Amino acid sequence: MLEDFVSAFLGLIVLSKEKAEEFIDLLVEKGEMQRDEAQKLVNRMIDKGKEEKDRLAEQLQQVKSKLEDREKYVSQDELARVERKIDELAALLKEKLT
Repeated sequence: MLEDFVSAFLGLIVLSKEKAEEFIDLLVEKGEMQRDEAQKLVNRMIDKGKEEKDRLAEQLQQVKSKLEDREKYVSQDELARVERKIDELAALLKEKLT
């Protein structure tokens, strides 16, 4: 699920970059922006996208670490099951010793 989310996010970034480039090309064609200004804008957008991707990757890593930490602990159901087994074994041992 996490990989699907990342793939969708990256797809959105690519789509947004393409749309931004189309818009910038339109501005250049209409003479509202110079080609070098447009290239600087595209580069800034790419840099922002990379920063956002890195930020997202770090957040995902933190979530993954938290999930892995949670897996180190047993659930209440698992603990209850182990306690029942210990009680059964204690009863068996007591029965054998008496």
